[in-house]
Amino acid sequence: MLKTKNFTEADKIRDDLLAKGIQLKDGKDKESGERVTTWEVKR
Repeated sequence: MLKTKNFTEADKIRDDLLAKGIQLKDGKDKESGERVTTWEVKR
């Protein structure tokens, strides 16, 4: 969704996942500088 710049839909998906206990984290790859997203289960 971010590549197509559909930020509203991307935010909705993130909110839906967070409501289910899954938090997405954005960062950058140290070597390539590319955006990476990781996730973790929140309890």
